Amino acid sequence: MVENFPDDPTIRYNLACYECQLGRLEQAKSWLKTAFKLGGAKQFKLMALEDPDLEPLWKDIGDV
Repeated sequence: MVENFPDDPTIRYNLACYECQLGRLEQAKSWLKTAFKLGGAKQFKLMALEDPDLEPLWKDIGDV
């Protein structure tokens, strides 16, 4: 389904949140990387650093 919205960073960001909550951190990083690329890294990184769903990745956000 995500392929139906190829330019939507929010869908990828939300998938990253779900993956992170499931403990699948590498998959979460991959979705975040795509969201950052599509939506503007600065805006989405700032949002990610305040999102409790992504807390397990906060220390890695700068490297994504």
